[in-house]
Formats: sequence, structure tokens, C-alpha cells
Amino acid sequence: MASQTEAALLRQVMYGFFAEQRQQLTLANIVGSHRLLLPLARHEPMSQTELGRLVMLEKSWVSRAIDRLVAQGWVNKAPSRHDGRVVELTLSAAGRKEAARIEALLDEHATTVLERLDDDQRAALVSAMRALAEAVLPARVA
Repeated sequence: MASQTEAALLRQVMYGFFAEQRQQLTLANIVGSHRLLLPLARHEPMSQTELGRLVMLEKSWVSRAIDRLVAQGWVNKAPSRHDGRVVELTLSAAGRKEAARIEALLDEHATTVLERLDDDQRAALVSAMRALAEAVLPARVA
């Protein structure tokens, strides 16, 4: 059974990693609405409601953010093929390019973090992350 110390360590490590990731996004001038591009790229097409649930953000914030991304030419809105009352969101070619840029930035940061470890530490961490991924994301582990 995991101890409170181990649980706290996991939360602390995850918080620190995501704080560094947010800092990288901020330094690259990637603002809040831009952050919707990655989940949309992974799950498109999807409705604004689905996107809001996925990212756990308020419906009105997501709506305004999507409107900004549409105005920038990064997101397309179209009636759903399955339900004409629903608007589906997809990325435009420019949106896919921006999402790829953001992914590359975050991957570069993650690589930098992993390079702070020696080879043995990194191998042990990768093994542990695979186990953690199976526990947290059982249907999505590759």
C-alpha cells in the first residue's frame, strides 16, 4: 500500500513538472486559449462541450477561447455529421502546425528534464512511468 509520503512525492513531482511546462508555454507566449489545441488535435472532431469536459474548464471560457482560435484561423467549426444541432471542432492546417509547434516545445522540455538523470535513473523512471501510465490511463498506453 502506498504511503502518504509516496503520494505526496508523486503530487509534488507532477506539480513541479507541470509548473515547468507552464513556464515553457508562457516563455513561448502560448496563452490559455492556445492550450486547447493539443487536446483538440488528439481527439478531433469533437464538440465544444466534449472539449470543455476533457480539459475540465468552464463552458463559457471554452466558448470564448474557441472563438479566439477560430478568429486566428486555427480551429474550424462545422455542423456535426451525426447531429445537426451540434457544432464539431477541428483544427485547420494552421492549427495543426501550431499544435505541432507546442507539442515539440513541450517534448523538448521533457527531454531536458529526463537528461537531468543518469542512464540508470532514466531507465528506472521510464519503467515506473509505464506502470503509472497503465494505472492512470489503462486504455491509452501504447
